[in-house]
Amino acid sequence: MISDLLQRIKEIENHYQKTFITPANEENIQLVKDWVSNNIRHGLWIGEYEDFLKKVDGLEFNGLVIYNTQADDNNNGIIAANEIRRENRWDNEYLFFGDSDISWYCLDIDKNIFVELDKPSGYIVGEFSSFNEMIEEAITSVLI
Repeated sequence: MISDLLQRIKEIENHYQKTFITPANEENIQLVKDWVSNNIRHGLWIGEYEDFLKKVDGLEFNGLVIYNTQADDNNNGIIAANEIRRENRWDNEYLFFGDSDISWYCLDIDKNIFVELDKPSGYIVGEFSSFNEMIEEAITSVLI
């Protein structure tokens, strides 16, 4: 399903002569894995996120941003985004994967569930059983 949604975005971006982001390289994926393990929770990693990154290194489309692996990207990189979010005490229970104009898309680390949080209140507005389910919902919402 994610591949189909990414294909639709690629077709839309090609129509407007925009370039589609390429897959993440293994070195950057490992950098993010290490950062998550050292800064969020030891050994924590989401295989579905890695699978997503192997298709596309982040996504920015119609107000939705799924964070990339670029360590020097202070706007859309997963490391920078989580460092900023972790400055707020309540954000320490989440690993942030992306955001939109009205939501953050995260993993609740303690409950091990994926959630959509309202911006700016931080209230949970959606729960998902997997990363893929969460991202499919997020992408679908900006394709409509």
